[in-house]
Amino acid sequence: MPRSRWAVVFIGLLAPRGGVVELDGRELRIRVGLMGSASIPVERIARVSRTEWPGFAGLGVRIGRGLVAFVLRSGSCVVIETQDEVSVRAPLPWRTRKILVRVEDPPELMAAIADARRAVP
Repeated sequence: MPRSRWAVVFIGLLAPRGGVVELDGRELRIRVGLMGSASIPVERIARVSRTEWPGFAGLGVRIGRGLVAFVLRSGSCVVIETQDEVSVRAPLPWRTRKILVRVEDPPELMAAIADARRAVP
């Protein structure tokens, strides 16, 4: 996950290695140090799209209206909508159907999720 330079000091204390987004074919895992994490089973993902995250909306792990965002820098993000609510840590336990994550290459993550969804029976 990319990080803003000015946020390095503050976010670096809570997420010293930045954020990690991993897809193993069965589960999408997002981790941002002590700030939050999510594990989303691929079979529960209903839709994937893109949006822009504005810097004024804040950085880190953000709880917004109807979503949880994992963003360490503003810019293009992937929106993951699930069939039903999933549990995330943001930093306290939270339930949501929409997760937004900022990655270096949104089309690559979207394609990987689509491939994983097709492979799941």
